[in-house]
Amino acid sequence: MTRQVPAPLLTVGDLVEVSEADYCYGTGTLRLQLTDPSAGLDHPGLEWIELTGVELRPDGRAARGGEPRTALVLVAALRARLTGDRR
Repeated sequence: MTRQVPAPLLTVGDLVEVSEADYCYGTGTLRLQLTDPSAGLDHPGLEWIELTGVELRPDGRAARGGEPRTALVLVAALRARLTGDRR
């Protein structure tokens, strides 16, 4: 019997938008195109997760010269957005 592994909730290349209240150390909405895999998002007790990617401006251009940015993001906010349950 083959055991199926569930697909990850976020993958490299995904665009994540997070409101200011749901991540640390920034102002305004964070738009991050993921460049590194995120680990632990499926762990039920995890409160924060570190995401790394290229920050995008509202017009879709890379911010900060395209340099990667890491941000601590509330897992509950990501889960709510991924399931369509906007808080």
